[in-house]
Order: sequence, then structure tokens, then C-alpha cells
Amino acid sequence: MPLQDITFTVNLRTVSVTVDPATPLLDVLRGPLGLTGAKQGCDYEGECGACTILLDGLPVRACLTPVGKVAGREVLTVEGLGTPDALHPLQSAFITHGAVQCGFCTPAMLLTAKALLDRVPDPTAAEVIEALDGQLCRCTGYAKIIAAVQAAAAVLRGETDAAPAPGDPGLPVIGGSALRVDSVAKVTGAARYVEDMRVPGLLHAHVMRSPHHHARLLALETAAAGRVPGVVAVLTAGDIPGENGLGDYSEDEPLLTPTGATLRMLGAPVALVVAETPAAAAEGAAAIEARYAVLPHTFDVEGALAADAPRIAGRGNMLSAEQVQTGDFAAALANAAVTVVGEYRTAYLEHSALERETLLGYLDVAGRITVIGGTHEPYYQQKYIAGALALPPKQVRVILPPTGGSFGGKQDPWPFVATALAVHRTGRPVRLMYTRQESFAASPKRHPYTVRNSIAATRDGRLLALRAEMDANTGAYDSGGKWIPNYAITAGGGPYRWQAVDLRARTVYTNGPKSGQYRGYGTAQAAFATECLLDELAQALDMDPLALRRQNALADGEVTWLGYPAGESLGFAEVLAAVEPYYRALLADAADFNSTPGPLRRGVGLAGMWYRFGKSGNLRIEAHAELTRDGQFAIYCTAPDYGQGTTTAMAQMAAEALGVPRTLVAMTSRGRSGL
Repeated sequence: MPLQDITFTVNLRTVSVTVDPATPLLDVLRGPLGLTGAKQGCDYEGECGACTILLDGLPVRACLTPVGKVAGREVLTVEGLGTPDALHPLQSAFITHGAVQCGFCTPAMLLTAKALLDRVPDPTAAEVIEALDGQLCRCTGYAKIIAAVQAAAAVLRGETDAAPAPGDPGLPVIGGSALRVDSVAKVTGAARYVEDMRVPGLLHAHVMRSPHHHARLLALETAAAGRVPGVVAVLTAGDIPGENGLGDYSEDEPLLTPTGATLRMLGAPVALVVAETPAAAAEGAAAIEARYAVLPHTFDVEGALAADAPRIAGRGNMLSAEQVQTGDFAAALANAAVTVVGEYRTAYLEHSALERETLLGYLDVAGRITVIGGTHEPYYQQKYIAGALALPPKQVRVILPPTGGSFGGKQDPWPFVATALAVHRTGRPVRLMYTRQESFAASPKRHPYTVRNSIAATRDGRLLALRAEMDANTGAYDSGGKWIPNYAITAGGGPYRWQAVDLRARTVYTNGPKSGQYRGYGTAQAAFATECLLDELAQALDMDPLALRRQNALADGEVTWLGYPAGESLGFAEVLAAVEPYYRALLADAADFNSTPGPLRRGVGLAGMWYRFGKSGNLRIEAHAELTRDGQFAIYCTAPDYGQGTTTAMAQMAAEALGVPRTLVAMTSRGRSGL
């Protein structure tokens, strides 16, 4: 369509833009108007709600709203809701109630809540839930968001005073004020995530990926891609100056698959196209001609371990294995009165952080390769980038921005190294941004497990022996999967007292998506199987599940079934005692509900776990402090904050150690980008 002059009001200011009227309002807000509070998380499908703004007071998806439809109308974005010095009651309530974590969804939540309170001054929790139904949040669990909305409603009705603006929380101590140091920026739209950053001369990268689950790359022709207008570079394996891989993170995963090698999964990267616009980069990737020899594939560990299994990795389909045997298993079984046996399977899980994998790379003023992106381990990313580019680490810099959720997924170094390669080869700033579909296809998942286990116990519920065989599906590439057997075994026995254990775990290659870090890395699946079987044992013994666990809980100072005492307190028995009143109350509620005839029934679950108790070594982190010219303290540490509040916790500890108010402490867990 021809361009049109479109005039409307944004945050009480009249603006005029000359655009195609079919352009999504979101692109106009984030582009020429520079209002980046509204986010894009679902490829313009209107699914995530992160782009919600108010149009004439009503919440709408800016990604689905053509800008031509807002002519003459009034738009409100989070930037117009309040300012750091004059926060709206909703913004203050979100901060004081801890409803802001990664912050990516917060602007849309605030505006949707405002529309609700304008219409319903005293909403019930159910009404808040209904209003926020289309706003996805991966961090909070919504409980604190609901409480914040109702608290703000009370302030707007004049029933309570406005929550104090986040200021000096006093002389903090550990466990003191929990006000997050980055909350004001997140509730006002001032926080800049990677996709919000703008640099001159920015190029855009697009990944050409394999369309097959398993195939050998026979030939690759890139000349046509290089002729696409706007394409600056087409990068293949031959353009990598150093290691074509990800170091010790994923020993056999190439950055770009060379001709003659195998592509082990759908979406495995083949080439990287860098262009002046995202559209040109995508067109260039589509113009690459590749020939493949399609190979047999399998998605499950049984198929990968079968005698006729397709060969996925050069060393065979089993990546790693471990076994732990302690105690006298024969004697334990001889004393057993009851034995229960089970088999449990878990599935792939996708992190679904609202912010897709997004990286920005450039050469800084010192000529260093610099990459900005959310990650758990910036120094590891620096190491992998340096290895791939054959550079000394001091020539590489990784900066952590505000991050829209991670849950383990953004630990993957592949996009960092790919972005750095594009900067290295072009000498210009480059943004690599996954689509939501790419994120589902190419980012690491939680490992699926198959667990076959058995428990032997006495008639009175004393645990005697545990045997388990655990197979973890690491997918097409290592991606940290080599460590999974250790974590699986450690989690498999849990915080319980066993006379004997026989635990075996393997990590197996398949042609499924690569698996990697996910909350409770390698632990939750094994704990799930053990806890399910403990419930089966409780049923067989006609014993209360909590009493069974309490009776067998390891106590402080006891030697664990791993063969050594825990270095610190366990506290599991204390946790069980603390939750028991709530557990009993829930059981009573469920019994009362189930006493009424109807199609629905309620149950109450109980499970326990411990995490990483089998890891040895000291848990330490280096930090530095400087006294600045204005009398404040600058604290430098490398504990990334991707929504969980690490920066705030570190500020609390630093302020307490220095004996100063927290307002005099400035935390830096990343370098300054100047963007």
C-alpha cells in the first residue's frame, strides 16, 4: 500500500508518522517513536500479550493492530503511565509486592491492570485473573501480580495510602528489604533489553537450518545468496578462523556444519546470512542451495541403543554413563517385607522465556568483539567466542543486559558465538534474534528421562534399598549432557536414609532437539521418579506419605548414602515439619470436596528433593569494590540476574558488609554497553 500520514496521540502527545497503514502499531511504537516498553515475544501472533497497550482506554495487542486503525485515537504505553519520580499506584504496588522479576511482561501487565481498574475499581481475585488471562508470565506464578493489582485498587479508591516509592530502604541486613534495585526501570519501560537497543549501521543475521532430522551435507552453494540485495556476508564452516565448536560445553556440536559432515537434528545450523535488513537476511538464507543425503533417525533412547540403531555420533550413541553402588544390597533385600517397582518417563520441556534468544554484537572503542545477551555464565561465553575466533580472551567482551527470562535456556553459547563470528567477519554491529519457531526448534530443552526403579522396605516403612536405571535423552548434541548421569544419580537417592543403593545412569544421543540446562538441571526428572515410587510404597504399606518421608529423612551430620556427610545442614526434616499443617489442611479440603458427587476429584501431592549435594569443591565467587568520586560504592561481581533477583541480593550483602545504606551501593554484574 502507498505510504500515508497518520496522526494520533501517544501518552498525551500528538504524533504523526508516514508509513504503510498496514504496519503493525508495535513496529511504529518501537521504531520511529522509540517507545520500547511494548515487547514482541510471539512472532506477531498475538499469543503472549507482551505488546499490549491501551487504545482509547482498552487493552489491545499492538502487534495485531494496523497503525492505520489508530488515526485520531489515543494510545497509552507504559512510558506514559508514570515516571520514576511519580509512579502510578500500580507501578508502586508491583514493586513493593515483588511482582516484577525479569520484567519483560510487566509493561503489558500494568496497562491491562489499569484498564481493569478504570472499569472495576474493586476487583476480586477472579476478576483480576480473568483480565490478565491473555498476559503470559514465565517468572512469577501470578500470585504476587494479583496481590499487587488489588493493592493498587485500594490506593486508587482512597482506602490506603500509596505505597512508598522505592527509595532508601534503610540500613539493610540479610533478609531485610526485598525491594529490587532494577524494578523502577522495569515498571516504567526504561529497562533496555537487547531487542530494544539501537546502534547505527546495524546488520541482521539469519540462520539457514537443516530441514531434516538426520542427514549428511553433501554440497552447499551460497553464490545466489550473496547476490540478494542487502546481503553483506554468507558465512559457512570455512569462515570460522578457530574451533568450529563450543569447547567443553558441547564437545561434538559444530557452530556451522561443514560439507561432508552430518546434521543430527531438524534445525541444525548450516550457514549464517548477514544483511542490512531482517527480510534480506531471510531471503538470502532461502537462496542457499544445499544437497543432503537423508539418513535414518530415531527420537528415543530405546531406538538409539538398539542393535540396528542409526549411528548418530562418531563414538557411538551413548555419550556418558555413571554408576553408584553403596551398602550390602543382598542383606538389605533379605530384610525387606515389601518391594515396589515402577517405570517413569518424562518429556522434553521448552523454557519458553518470553524474550526470545536475542544477541547484539559490535566492535567496541578498543576494537574488542563485544556481545550483549542474557546468559548464566558470561566468562564461559567469552571463552567459547575466543576459541572460535582464535582470539585471546581479552579481545572478547560479554555484557549482560536486562534479560527477559532464561530458566537455563540462555546458557546455550551457540547464539553468542554465532553473533561474534558475524561481527568478526563484517566489522559491523550485528543482531541475531531467533523467531519463536526457531526458539522451539533450536534452543536446548529439558532432558527426557526413562527411569526403571525399585524400592525395598520393611513393613513399618523403613527404607532399605533403592535400585534405578536412568536413561537421559540428550538429543542430537552433547550440550552439557555429559554431566547428566552424575546429577541424575545424586538426585535419584534424594534426602533419604538407605542401607544400600544401586543407581545407574546414561546419557544417550538421539535425533531429537538438543537437551541442555533447565531449572534443576538433571535433577527434577530423577527426583520425580523416586518420589512417585515412594508414593506407591506408601500406598502398599497403607502409610501416610509425609510420615514415610519424615521417618526416613536424613538428619544433619548423618553420613549420606553417597558415602560422606553433607558439608552443611540439610534441613529436610524441618521442612517436612513446617509444611505438615498445610498438607493436613489441604487433605481435609480435598476430602470435603470429594465427598460431594461430581465429575471432578481433588488430590494432594507431596514430594521432596535435594539438589547438587553430590558436587564437590568450594562454591565461591570473586567480587571487587570501588569508592567512587561521589562517595558511593561500585560493586563488581559476575552473578548474572535474569529475573531471580541476584543483583538485589548482592547489593544487600555488600551494603551490610560495608555498613552503608543500600542506596549507596551500585551493583555491576556486566560491563557498560553505552547503548
